[in-house]
Amino acid sequence: MSAPVPATKGLFTRASSGLVREVGVGDVVFYGWGQITLGFIIFTIAAWQFYPGASMELATVAVTLGGIALGLVYALMSSVYPRSGGEYVFLSRVLHPAIGFVASVSFAFWETFYTGIVAAFLAIFGFSPLFATLALQTGNSSLADISTWFASPIGIFVTGAITILLAATFVYRGLSRYFTIQRIGMWLVAGSILVTLGVLVVAAAGGLSFKANFDALAGAGSYDKIAAAGAAGNAPFDLGQTVQFMIWPAFSIWFAVASVSLSGEVKNVQRSQLVGILVAMITMGAASIGLMFFSRVVFGSAFLVGAGSLAAGQFPLAAPAYINVFAGIAGGNVLLTILMSVWVIGTIALDVGATMIYATRAMLAWGIDGVAPTKLADVSERYNSPTWAIATSAVVAIACLALYAFTSLVAILSGFMGLAITFVLVSIGGIAFPYVRRGVFESSAVAFRVAGVPVISILGVISLVFTGYVFYRLFLDSAFGSNQPFPIAMTIVVVVAAVAWFYGARWYRSRHGTEFDARFREIPVE
Repeated sequence: MSAPVPATKGLFTRASSGLVREVGVGDVVFYGWGQITLGFIIFTIAAWQFYPGASMELATVAVTLGGIALGLVYALMSSVYPRSGGEYVFLSRVLHPAIGFVASVSFAFWETFYTGIVAAFLAIFGFSPLFATLALQTGNSSLADISTWFASPIGIFVTGAITILLAATFVYRGLSRYFTIQRIGMWLVAGSILVTLGVLVVAAAGGLSFKANFDALAGAGSYDKIAAAGAAGNAPFDLGQTVQFMIWPAFSIWFAVASVSLSGEVKNVQRSQLVGILVAMITMGAASIGLMFFSRVVFGSAFLVGAGSLAAGQFPLAAPAYINVFAGIAGGNVLLTILMSVWVIGTIALDVGATMIYATRAMLAWGIDGVAPTKLADVSERYNSPTWAIATSAVVAIACLALYAFTSLVAILSGFMGLAITFVLVSIGGIAFPYVRRGVFESSAVAFRVAGVPVISILGVISLVFTGYVFYRLFLDSAFGSNQPFPIAMTIVVVVAAVAWFYGARWYRSRHGTEFDARFREIPVE
């Protein structure tokens, strides 16, 4: 691939990024798995009750196809602009520096927000259900107390804060070490997913009885009562509800694209990003569909809807009505319960580090361009990691964690609108790239055409249809708080603050003799 425009010596805040290309294609796949976070399927299935007649599986197929178009745009753009910093690097050079910065700030802020929120999820959807299920299966009240503590505000905050600080430490120690941990963790996750699917397949074939095991724990007839309350789960197929449900699997699968944040640290970036993003989306899309399908078969569609719609305290077991709890009950074995909890706990824990990596690389890129304090671009000479950016990300994440743990101002989907803004802008960037940067496009390795139309523009149109629709739905969908006043206000404040910051930085740098605008005519230093 020919480099579009070489960086001019001395133009940027320093001569090199300080980062090292040490990430392989397998690590990009696992990073995508971390960002996708299969554990999110717990509340995805819980949200299904709000879309009667929706096919979770078909919605996930559609979202995966849309995600592939989005992922290809990201991968192709990152191969033309192979630097760490995510979509900021190419949007600021293709559309406009201010647009690139606003898109990047929005994505980085909400990724950091989810560093804190996902750390909270570890206690809520990982540890608390695990100990609750073990308490049911063993009759041990101490395990029930542990489950209750993990679900309490202080338990959520303490668990999340420890996880964030551990993730910051591992990220600071360099990507080589971090990805070693990620690699081991993801192999354990893959094994746990296979065990879970195996148990569900055996149960679907009649080798295990979820209904009998549930009634044994909750009392005779409990299963039928819940299923009767959720009769809407057996509603006939509804295409409109299926399309509306897409918002939920999209919240998970599309985020494999965040691997472009570390393009400057990826070996053979052109191949690695393309393969890594697509493999991560397709494999996790398939795993999601498998878990959705067998959950409906084994637990029953009506039971899933009924259990999810019960008011707090009405569920007949001292455990949350989540599919990981149901899977443990179906297995009927303590060891299986522990093994089947690994994929939930593992994907959620690794996502904390993955979201932190994204934000720190964005901050580093802003620092190198001089649009943010140059301290954010400082890189540890020992570990090749952006020290101040990691510290900043950890502090903001812990503040967001506290907001989630101790207030009701934010909810699961609160940050998706801000993230979707960036997906929409990247789609538009993919459409426009061959036309607004014709010379760069023609000299690049992505200058493919179909019937004379650039492939990246076609992919951008497909991606824009999906991302634009999801962005639209986020304004309308009240399930789990996507359109509440506080998150909408936060989304607007982040965008407005980013615009003000960019033009303030431009004014400040220009007054001090910096060729601010010239930096955005070149790709950043490597």
